[in-house]
Amino acid sequence: MMDIETLKLLANADGYARVRLGIDLYPWQSGILEAMSPRGARVAVRTCNESGKTSTVVLALVLWHMESFLGSLTVTTSGSYRQVKDQLYPHLRAWGGRLGKCWEFGDGWGRNSETGSRLVSFSTADPGKAEGWHEPPRLPGEIVGASNPLRGLVSDEEWVEMAGAAEKTSLMLLMDEAKTPPQAIYDAFERCHATRWCNLSSPGAAHGPFYDCFNKFSSRWQTFHVKWTDCPHLCEDPIKRADIERQIETLRPELVQSMIYGEFMPASAGQVFDMTCVDNAMCGGVQHVGAGQYRRAALDISAGGDEQVLAVCDGNKAWIEWSGFERDDHALCDIVSSRLVRVGVPPENCLSDDGGLGKIVNNHFDRIGCPVRRFDFGGAAHDPSLYLNARAEAYFKLADHCRLGQVILPDDEKLREEIAFARYDVDSSPLKLVPKNKLPRSPNRSDALAMLFWEMDYERLTAPPEDRSDITSPTRRRRDRDLYAGSPWDD
Repeated sequence: MMDIETLKLLANADGYARVRLGIDLYPWQSGILEAMSPRGARVAVRTCNESGKTSTVVLALVLWHMESFLGSLTVTTSGSYRQVKDQLYPHLRAWGGRLGKCWEFGDGWGRNSETGSRLVSFSTADPGKAEGWHEPPRLPGEIVGASNPLRGLVSDEEWVEMAGAAEKTSLMLLMDEAKTPPQAIYDAFERCHATRWCNLSSPGAAHGPFYDCFNKFSSRWQTFHVKWTDCPHLCEDPIKRADIERQIETLRPELVQSMIYGEFMPASAGQVFDMTCVDNAMCGGVQHVGAGQYRRAALDISAGGDEQVLAVCDGNKAWIEWSGFERDDHALCDIVSSRLVRVGVPPENCLSDDGGLGKIVNNHFDRIGCPVRRFDFGGAAHDPSLYLNARAEAYFKLADHCRLGQVILPDDEKLREEIAFARYDVDSSPLKLVPKNKLPRSPNRSDALAMLFWEMDYERLTAPPEDRSDITSPTRRRRDRDLYAGSPWDD
């Protein structure tokens, strides 16, 4: 049997995580779990990226709630089902296997057969799914006998006495990435009258229901603020620290404010490009580097009369080689292939939009022996933790190059307008651009420029040439002593 002090620890979410799960908690994690332990708890947490809020805090709360409250109901939600499926549930399944056979987790659901507790998870796309959750009633017939979840730790008699003290069990609501759900989700959760409610997220724009938890309605919530320096696995790991310090230097200020310092973005945030930097890139304020080292072309293909654009760069300098609209796919391929020959860019260094009509055109490029490289804007980003897809990553990389004075763009009014239209959803995680169909017109020229510089490594272009004189010069060539035995080289 456990001593009474240990049982008291297990009754608290913080003690459960330390004793039952053996997790070494950071002070801010311990504080959140302690705050969520009493009935009526309402907690709001804004954190930096990669803080461990889902893998540690949400995980511990779910397991504690399901094991400590007979017949309890835990409801978790997130802005996307990917967050639920790929981040929370793998951790739950791993821990369920360690804690015993009574745990079972499926696709968006879980249960503990010994306590009769349930877990339900969903994304926030449908506010109707957030309604109708209430504290489950305590069922006296389920308390005794096989329903004692702590058998071996406390006797059945002690369990009956402990469980019988509550007329109802507990409903806990956990809203992960809480900056994303609309007001309707918050309103639906308010009607549930949860026993415990916790909202956690990296912060987005300085408005909306999650922002209100820390401002307009802060008296109703116990709030926590977590910066990257509060997370030893980030600030004390040399590799992670170097990566974050690089982000602080290169990312736009509002992203640094949110991702690294856990602060809300200004209400004006959402524009991808700094237009002052774009004007500088278009009007001769950037030095031309890397000539002959990085030669690429990019083709944006469109239908319905929209402009088709072929952009080319030599080093960090770009220009529009051709634009127009050619309805005949064969004629379009002939135009592009001849232009590639003219500018000296081989087909494998030409990135071509592979969405929609692009697939048909790119197939014809293959047939005529001009196999261009297909670029899927909706495909995976190189850094999927930060960008939703390749489109978002390509645009943000181009914006970073402009802000850091690393690219020369064509002085083109259409391109300037399209760049100014580019917006991102400040509440998205990973970062997501506003869809093209919500823009004033199709961003054909900016799409081509985003593809063009997607792979450019500016530091490599500007690095001093490697000194190979000891190999190329006869007087400085390295020599193997074994080849010169008996020569003046010997001691």
